[in-house]
Amino acid sequence: MKKRIFSAVYLMLIFIASLFLVFEKSGVIYPALVSISVYAVIFGVLYLITARWLFSAIVTSTLFIIVKFLNQLKVHYYKEQLFYSDINIMTDTSNMGTLSHYWLAGVALIGLLILLVINGILSWRLVRPAKSFSWRLLGILLGIGGYFGASLAASHYYNEWTETLPKGRGTVTNLVMSAKNSVYQSPQIKGSSDYFLQQAASVTLPNSDITEKPDILLLLQESTVNPNIYKLPEGTELPDLFMFQQDNQLTAHSAMRVQTFGGGTWLSEFAALTGLNSDDFGSQKSGVFYFIVDHLNNSLFKEMKANGYYTVVLTPFNRGAYHSGHAYQMLGVDRIIQPQELGHPGKLQDNLWTISTDDMLKYAKEILAKETDKPVFIFSLTMYEHGPYKESHSDDYGLKGKVKHADSAGEFSHYMEKIVASDKAMRDFVDFMAKRERPLMFLYFGDHQPGISLNQYQSEFVNPAFITQFTLRDNLKSGNSIKTGSLTDITFLGGMLLERANFKVSPFYEANIKMRHLCNGKLDDCEDKRLLESYRHYIYQTLKVADKKID
Repeated sequence: MKKRIFSAVYLMLIFIASLFLVFEKSGVIYPALVSISVYAVIFGVLYLITARWLFSAIVTSTLFIIVKFLNQLKVHYYKEQLFYSDINIMTDTSNMGTLSHYWLAGVALIGLLILLVINGILSWRLVRPAKSFSWRLLGILLGIGGYFGASLAASHYYNEWTETLPKGRGTVTNLVMSAKNSVYQSPQIKGSSDYFLQQAASVTLPNSDITEKPDILLLLQESTVNPNIYKLPEGTELPDLFMFQQDNQLTAHSAMRVQTFGGGTWLSEFAALTGLNSDDFGSQKSGVFYFIVDHLNNSLFKEMKANGYYTVVLTPFNRGAYHSGHAYQMLGVDRIIQPQELGHPGKLQDNLWTISTDDMLKYAKEILAKETDKPVFIFSLTMYEHGPYKESHSDDYGLKGKVKHADSAGEFSHYMEKIVASDKAMRDFVDFMAKRERPLMFLYFGDHQPGISLNQYQSEFVNPAFITQFTLRDNLKSGNSIKTGSLTDITFLGGMLLERANFKVSPFYEANIKMRHLCNGKLDDCEDKRLLESYRHYIYQTLKVADKKID
């Protein structure tokens, strides 16, 4: 008897907890309508099958709790909400190697699945099924009613919901609304292109004579940010790292706005290689390498090829990871190379989580030496700086007891150990470039900040968690000078390379370059919001950069 009472009280608490999630964000009516409708669908189907009302209610409630937990995981690691496109990424078996790096989250999820089984067993045993089949009709009615209720709410309130992005309105509502938007539609920007075109007409791009087209290396530095961005305890001494130095040999350098934190490398790849902001694609943001790249007319690879370049991706990931191989091909790259093809130990299906930055740059040098028929453009990624960062690492900077989160002392020291090791490789490559006879441009940038528990910053910019930096160095004897402000958006990196090398550019990249000049390197941070919206209207509605027809 006591066991039955305990089970009943426990299951009641589970049900009550789920009600908080059902009525999440209920300050407006449609999130509650959507959540109640989804609850009715799941409950109705389970009740139709089992005729057990308590089992149906408790399993449905537990599923709501699991979905909310998945949302909080994404918020914790990436500072973004869960959307329908994330399901494709989580269920893509080629991403299992990446997801395994977040094993603590996996353990917690397994625990929740065990909880689902336990709750199902307890509720199954506690109440017997209804004997009359007529009760099952209730399940049919709830399922049908919930389906149409969710569909009608999603259709009627969809535009209102889009105005709340990127946060949205509640976990279940975000999943339903973004599922409705799972069919591709290019960004629809209201207004006119006229204002941007008027302002752009005043921008005269410099023109210089370059006798020989330079080779170009665009290097994405995994999880790399200048540690001086953090507000550390007074007296903390950090090493003076070469990769962040601003010396006389620089062509351009500034802080940089990115669209992701702690992970989601493909979002920074997308921005750098297309010149587009992933935020423009709303709830499909996370799936840009899955759903968006097929519809794009322009890319940095295509721009380079139009100027006579051979284009290469050098990646430590296998081609299936986060759909990257497909994305690179859709963006027009000539060849994808993994270090294993150049002699690095390992199978092609392996992701090289521990490959050093020194090795990645060594293989980039090999490609530069081999590909001599045409100038070569290489896009490459480092991996050594990737997390997770050990909380148990020695406290090399004396942060323990001085920072808000005790775990961050070890995490920060582990992160610093990684970028200090990579710094020598960066300096060595710059020395190699200085001695090289053929012209070479080297642009390197941090794709996002590391996922460590330090969350206090000393930064002049809003949303400092989404700030890294870029640096452009080269050995050109001539070339267009690159002006930078205090902040540069990641979407402008490709245009800077094209401008520096004085290449012929498409209308899209011409607009990209001029927008950078007009707003001093800023995009979303641009103070002239009218200019920003007019620019977005021009590239999406006039140039139709994201409206490529698929055969």
